[in-house]
Amino acid sequence: MPTQSRRRKFYSKGDGPLKVLITGGYGFIGSHVAEYFFKEGYDVHILDDLSSGKKENIQFSHTFHHLSIDDAFCGEVFSYHSFHTVVHLAAQVSVAKSIENPLKDAQLNIVGLLNILQLAKTYGVKKFIFASSAAIYGNNVNIPLEETEQPNPISPYGLSKWIGEQYCTFESHASELETVCLRFSNVYGPRQTDEGEGGVISIFTSQILKNETLQVHGDGNQTRDFIYVEDVAAAIYRAAHSPVYGVFNLSTNTEESIRDILRYLEKFHGEKINYTFTKPREGDIYRSSLQNKRIGEILGWLPRYKLEEGLKKTYAWAKGGQQNINQANSI
Repeated sequence: MPTQSRRRKFYSKGDGPLKVLITGGYGFIGSHVAEYFFKEGYDVHILDDLSSGKKENIQFSHTFHHLSIDDAFCGEVFSYHSFHTVVHLAAQVSVAKSIENPLKDAQLNIVGLLNILQLAKTYGVKKFIFASSAAIYGNNVNIPLEETEQPNPISPYGLSKWIGEQYCTFESHASELETVCLRFSNVYGPRQTDEGEGGVISIFTSQILKNETLQVHGDGNQTRDFIYVEDVAAAIYRAAHSPVYGVFNLSTNTEESIRDILRYLEKFHGEKINYTFTKPREGDIYRSSLQNKRIGEILGWLPRYKLEEGLKKTYAWAKGGQQNINQANSI
């Protein structure tokens, strides 16, 4: 069972603890990352436009900058504060929306990234962590996928993430800024919502607690590489304190099927779950898993949470939230 991080303070040569800027810090993943850095003694700054992030996800002292990542005023944030690390999580994350509006996707995922990346270089940031995605691989069947596989994105979202990696890698070679690009597999955990591309686990959990019938696309045997959000936060923190740069898969290197998810959730729910099978969604891949050997060897990171344990914590969090909603509705 993972233990809570000790509270340590990392001090700069000047005064006070080191500062970290987390773009998209009020979001599902961002809030966990912010919490991890805070527990380790960092002065946490969050840059978020609140288009999807929620302030209530953060329950500790921090500094909030209400801006979009493509806003020119981001320069003022960097000029007033000396950040040691920038964790860039803010993005347009919907594959479907990227297809509907590739221009908006590029504005946030390419132009927005470039804005933050250039400011990090200009103002002497030591480490820049970029959240990439398994979507850059496309429909590659060489499971588990290694970082050496040729990217072949099949959506503007995947393409924008790949382009973002190229810009980060370029800066690592052209300047003193160390960039680390982490290709996330399927992240899940507390605070994830079922809105938009919320993820199958958050969607199923929400539907179960509302006594709704689940709609399973395909035969349920399709697989994904599910990684618990606290493992992601730990990997990002370790990357910020490792003298490396480059591209790494961030995954569990395991395949779990949708049927596995249903079986675990039914166990935690304590009663039969109703679900039906529908036709597969267009464009969905059948199998997905990322090799995590490189990040283990170079960063010394390994995931701590097995799927069953992570799902149990996620279900417990969602159940508590749903009970609070039910109580409020009964008043």
